[in-house]
Amino acid sequence: MDPQTAEAFRHMPYGIYVLATKRHEQTWAMIASWVSQISYSPPLLLVALRHNRPAIPVIQESGFFSLALLKRVQKKFVPLFKHPIAQPMIEEFFIDNKKEGAPYLKDALASWVCSVWSSFPVGDHVLFIGEVQSALSNRRGEPLTTAAYGKTYIGQS
Repeated sequence: MDPQTAEAFRHMPYGIYVLATKRHEQTWAMIASWVSQISYSPPLLLVALRHNRPAIPVIQESGFFSLALLKRVQKKFVPLFKHPIAQPMIEEFFIDNKKEGAPYLKDALASWVCSVWSSFPVGDHVLFIGEVQSALSNRRGEPLTTAAYGKTYIGQS
């Protein structure tokens, strides 16, 4: 990507989410920012993950993932979930959701549990389309965005 295009992409604001999935009673969690609602009926969300993320085969195997929109006051979670690996010690931050296959992050601004509707590779990312199975909303707080965090993801890492 040429430098001018990369700089333009750095101005695109995104919410900062924690994506979580579970396999063999182990929670996998990572930061995701390329997220969008893509359908109202049925309710569908799209998330793009770089092709090398270890969570991808876990999502494909389990068929579920959750997304939790962080609050501005939860900036401290970004470094904790920045590396997409299985982290047994992070399970204290989640509500186990055995019924729907993926855990909820506690006290997020909003959370969605999705079953995988479809997935496909696009460029250097894998797109997951998830059908919302359940959602939670916490009306207190402001969303943490890439602009508020002071960093953005343009797909290089």
